[in-house]
Amino acid sequence: MRRGQKTSAEQVVLKLRQIEVQTAQGKSLALECKEAEISEQSCAMSAHSRKSSTH
Repeated sequence: MRRGQKTSAEQVVLKLRQIEVQTAQGKSLALECKEAEISEQSCAMSAHSRKSSTH
């Protein structure tokens, strides 16, 4: 996802789910976020909100 490009909600959810799967398999969050071109802070916030909404 390049800067200045509008990303649909579906694309964002898909990317975040892919990151979640990869990190569960042992890849680092920083590497996955970089490959997805998403800031690590955004990924971490998303992961935190998913964890707190499931408990």
